[in-house]
Amino acid sequence: MSRFTATLSASLAAAVVAAVPAAVLAPGAGATAYVLQKVTADDLGPSGPWLRLQDDPGNAGRPPGVQEVAPFADPVRFNGSLHLAVAPAAQAQQAQAAHYFNRRIPLSSIAAGSPSYDVYVRGWTSTPAAIPYGASLQLPLFCQGAFTTLSFQPQLATDSQGRTGAVADTWRHFVAGGSSQWSTSNAVASFGAGTDHALSDYVAACDAADDGVIGVIANAGRLGDAGQSVDTYVDNLAVNGTVYEFGVGKDAQGTIVVAGGANGKTAAAPRSGYVTFASPRGGPAYASVGTRLVFSRPGGLAVRDLTVTANGKPVTLTAGSGGTLSAVVTPSATTDLGPNATYRTPFTVAFKSASAKAVALTATLLAQGYQPLQPTSIHADTQLHP
Repeated sequence: MSRFTATLSASLAAAVVAAVPAAVLAPGAGATAYVLQKVTADDLGPSGPWLRLQDDPGNAGRPPGVQEVAPFADPVRFNGSLHLAVAPAAQAQQAQAAHYFNRRIPLSSIAAGSPSYDVYVRGWTSTPAAIPYGASLQLPLFCQGAFTTLSFQPQLATDSQGRTGAVADTWRHFVAGGSSQWSTSNAVASFGAGTDHALSDYVAACDAADDGVIGVIANAGRLGDAGQSVDTYVDNLAVNGTVYEFGVGKDAQGTIVVAGGANGKTAAAPRSGYVTFASPRGGPAYASVGTRLVFSRPGGLAVRDLTVTANGKPVTLTAGSGGTLSAVVTPSATTDLGPNATYRTPFTVAFKSASAKAVALTATLLAQGYQPLQPTSIHADTQLHP
């Protein structure tokens, strides 16, 4: 608890780094506007601004699990995530990353912004009983002058797609609003230690002049059973007007090469080439990848205008808005794109209409996100000339 109580003194300011707004999210009508703050491996450690379990002297003697910024791509920006894991042994009983504010924030203000986060549980390295619990979003705070930590309970919550609890091998987005269930670590107000209550109930009770939230924590624990293991990834923690976005600081790159030159001007029809997506050393790891091909031309395209093959097989083209044609191409076996690796899709395009206009090709990397084959921001473009 030493790190918690340190928030009462001016010394906490040295452990907190002011947010540098990198982008402002564009919410829908009535939603909270959040500032995006990137968190890299350099931000996680004893000097902060994010502290691991062992970085707080108050946790001395408590074996930490895995706490790291990892390459595993999140479902929003696909640039890495926070990895928290505990193993089925006497060691590594808890894993967490904690960020502390430089002042106390009223719980009512936190709740009004509807805290949210994304969580992924890797099934083959987690025990089944632990999977629904995933990783918890926690709020350390003072309530009626007493300290406690409120822990969001994902196993009791329904996510944005109507599913209850964390599940294996799927990113899930949880919005922890007023009706969501949170557990209190200590007895505060009228709430017993370890009991679950709606966030709105805590808001109503924790309203003394000096009450308030002093930070935000992503936490994975053993649930009191040393035989359980849980291997989780967390990202996009939205609390107090800020989205904390964990990432490795690098992105993949896409290129398209067409036979006869970069734009295929000197090649005979049909145009053959390949799309390559490369994740650099220290870059993100994308799961279950694919490629989306989008063709366009001034005046529009019809399905009858092109014949496309990819990975040596005919591709079914779908007509889209603005006269575009598109197709999703997947490898014959599930393929991941990791750091310092490439993923390539060979293609051939035959022109069936007598037009001299070039066709623009945009290729986008697809990967596992909230859904399979979710588009990322990684793409490449070229022109195909008849």
